Amino acid sequence: MTQTNMFEYLYDPVKINKHVRIIELFAGYGSQALALKYLGVDYESYKICEWNYKSCNAYKRIHFGNDNTDYSKDLTKEEIIDYLYDKGISADWNKPMDRLQITRLKEDKLREIYNDIKSTHNLVDISKVKGTDLEIVDKKNNFYIMTYSFPCQDLSLRGKRAGMDKGSETRSSLLWQVDRILHELSEINALPDVLLMENVIQVHSERNIENFRHWIAQLER
Repeated sequence: MTQTNMFEYLYDPVKINKHVRIIELFAGYGSQALALKYLGVDYESYKICEWNYKSCNAYKRIHFGNDNTDYSKDLTKEEIIDYLYDKGISADWNKPMDRLQITRLKEDKLREIYNDIKSTHNLVDISKVKGTDLEIVDKKNNFYIMTYSFPCQDLSLRGKRAGMDKGSETRSSLLWQVDRILHELSEINALPDVLLMENVIQVHSERNIENFRHWIAQLER
């Protein structure tokens, strides 16, 4: 007995016969890249977007554990602080750190965070990412999968259910940053081949259904 897949009835099956480059927005520790690894797919972790420096460190240890390069060796402590502040790193998944908070970190920690970002090809704060930053090139030889499992805290029954309305500045409304990025990629004819989103079932609850329908319409366009 096989499980029914609704997408088989809606869309033609996707055949992948190229090297896979995965771009993980809201990457966390890279669970979606791990899925490709466990499936034995020929892939590379091409770009990630993850502003929490602890998650970025976990991603680095799991996916780039053999990269011991000190990318920070030619930079002063102040230059690293400037870089991390401009990138918008976060310590709590909710807001970026201010300059004083970053300055209070020990220098070896600052250098570790910088090296983690460089090693993982991390774009950090999605609100600052441009379509061109994803560098979707050479599609003749590469197949691009972009994942965007955006924050669920404002959708989940365990959260405050503040929703994902565009412009609301809830964490779940970061979905619309993905919309912006896709529009920018479309303008330069550089859309990824596959989009993959995972979230809680409340993403299409009564509270959020209109936003979800709008999102589906955007994808169709």
